[in-house]
Formats: sequence, C-alpha cells, structure tokens
Amino acid sequence: MKENLTPAYRVLKATYGRFLKHKYSLSCEAIESVYPFTGPAIVFANHTHTNDPFFISAVYPYTIRWVAGSYLFKMKGVGFLLRHLVRAIPKSQGRSDLETIRSISKALKDGDIVGLFPEGTRSWDGEMMDITGATAKLVRLFRVPVIFAHIEGGFLNKPRWSDTVRKGPVSVRIVRVLSPEEIASMSLPEIQSITKECLSFSTDEWEEKARIPYESKTLAEGSERLFYLCPKCHAFSTVRSSGNKAECSTCGFSAEFDEYGRIRTNDSAIPFTKLSEWHEYEKSEMERIYENAASGSLFSDDGILFQIPGKKKLQTVSTSFRIECSHEGLRFVFPETVDHNGRRFRELEIPFSSIESMVINAKQTVEFYSCGVQYRFRTSLDRSALKYQELYLITKSKGES
Repeated sequence: MKENLTPAYRVLKATYGRFLKHKYSLSCEAIESVYPFTGPAIVFANHTHTNDPFFISAVYPYTIRWVAGSYLFKMKGVGFLLRHLVRAIPKSQGRSDLETIRSISKALKDGDIVGLFPEGTRSWDGEMMDITGATAKLVRLFRVPVIFAHIEGGFLNKPRWSDTVRKGPVSVRIVRVLSPEEIASMSLPEIQSITKECLSFSTDEWEEKARIPYESKTLAEGSERLFYLCPKCHAFSTVRSSGNKAECSTCGFSAEFDEYGRIRTNDSAIPFTKLSEWHEYEKSEMERIYENAASGSLFSDDGILFQIPGKKKLQTVSTSFRIECSHEGLRFVFPETVDHNGRRFRELEIPFSSIESMVINAKQTVEFYSCGVQYRFRTSLDRSALKYQELYLITKSKGES
C-alpha cells in the first residue's frame, strides 16, 4: 500500500516518526481500512497525550493537517513548524471560531485530510469527555469520509497531570471509516449516535482488558493537579504526591498508584480503585459546595503569573499575587498597584457571569475571556488549575438551566 505524503511530512515521518515508534513502542491496528482515502477526509480521535497528533501521523499513510490550539502558534520553533512544515490549522480553545471552520472547509476543498480532537483538550483522568453535537454537524456539513481512531495507552504512558513518561506502549487503532454515502443517508441524530459510539474511549475499560503495565517510580507525582479535593476531609488543595503515593496533608488520607492505572486507598470507607472515581467524586462535591455556599471564599491559591493584553501580545503584570475564588467569581489581589490601559488597581474582580470561555493551556496556565478581554493566570505547579475550570463550568451550567 503506497503512502501519499508531502515532502515535509515524508522527512518528519522518517525522522521524528521513527523516533516515536521506537520510544513509545508505537503500533497501529486496522490501518488498511483507511485506504484509499487520500483526501479530502476528516480524522477524529480521542485526546489523552501531548503527542497524539504525532502518534497518528507517524503511522498514517497520508498527510494530515491537524487543528491545533492557537497558543501553540505563538511559541518559537513550534509555531514555525506548525505553520510551514505541517500547515496546521489554528483554533482558539474554548471559543467559537468561524475562521477555523472556514479554514477546515478550504483545506477539504483543496483535497486535504484534516485531523481534529472533538474533546478540544486532553483528558485529565483517561476517560472520554463530552462530545458536543457540533461534531456531528461538522460530519454532515462537509460530507467527506470520516476516519475514527482511538489512541490506546496514551494516557497511562503520560497522564496530563504528570511530568514524566512511564514505560509502556502506545497504539493507534482505526475504529471505523464512515463514507460520504453513509453520511448522506443518515439523519443528524443518527450521525450523533454513531459519532459518539465511535469516539467513546475509556482508559479504565481498555486497561481492564489489555492488562498492560506502565511502570515508573513516580506514578503518583503531579496527581494533585487532578485531585484538588480530599475525599475524606473535603479540603481543597491539601493533596501532595511523592513517588507512587498521593496523601492529604490535613487528614492523612492516601492512595497508592499501581502500574495498571489503579489506586488503592488507606480508608475502607472510600473504596476508590480508579482515578476517574476520585475525579467524579470531586466534581460532584464541588457542585454541592457551590450550591450550598451563598457567599464567601470557596478556595484560594498563590499565583505566580498574571497576564493581560498589551499592545502586541499579552504582558505579564505580576508574578506574585493572591487568587480568591468565590460563589460569584474570581478575585485577584496584587501586592503592588497594577497598571492596565491607564487604569491602576490593587484588586481585580471577574464575575463568572462575565466569563465567555476558560481553558487550561501549557504549564497549568488558565486562560479566559471576560467581556471580550483575554486574561491568563498560573498558580504554583503543585496546585490544581483544573478546579477553576470545573467550577466555572458548574456556574455556566447553573446559569443556563
């Protein structure tokens, strides 16, 4: 089966692609089913690892133009690679972007293959996040072949919250190819159902069958970025990790991590065995706390980076400040007066009702738009940025209900 690659992709595949196959024991299943869809076509996949687009491209026989977060284009080196070598399509995370849709449409009209991750961001616990109806609408709108792929083992190889790679393989499995004729014969609800079925992937369920060990001496380190609530004392930001163990500094609750992505707690009253169980608990507990707290601070952190719009790019105005999160919104308290567009202040309050989107970028950086203005902040790396986003999503759902 002959590959159809651009010269740049051919070089990248022969170099970086070969490196990925060796380092991650990268393999592929059912790749023959994508022939002869040289383009136009769409590739959809779950998103669990920073290298997911490169994993797929390393084993895929044709050039894929990936949709990538627009913040990546601002990085030196990475931005050049995305623009000029792989011709990636920028997307502003968390915001509706008609320009991205137009770019995808043009790429498909030019006969290209476009790759997307419908979740929009990497999974925090290895489980699939919500797939919105917009994905099915794209399928019906473009009516080109759609290839559904699963990244298997990616999360256990390097969880989003971890700084280290574990020893264990990654595999790309082609789940299904949906032809334009099949798409044309389906209603939108039918397309939504098939899209959800083909994209749904659970690391817990996969590992239950695969039983592949992912070994490391630091299996738990960084997990406090995911586990922002202790299930025993219900305190925020008290979990600390070391080696293969995460422990609450307040009540002593602890969980031991194993090489199969499971945890074992030291409290029989809290029988979590999966990361996703702890994560689901803290999301529901966060919602309960929010509903019961009419006013006052819910949690707070020390911040190490706060950025606001400058003349050409975001500018850093503080590297030491306090973040207080209440029922109403975010409050930033600065030790020195901050100057922003001629306005000087020591405190800045952002109501949740004014926030249009909130995402988490590299290095636990929270990026949000309020009244059309872009802001970024970062806490210390042993704190969870995730709790801010998940609280925001709770407030948004309550406001829409």
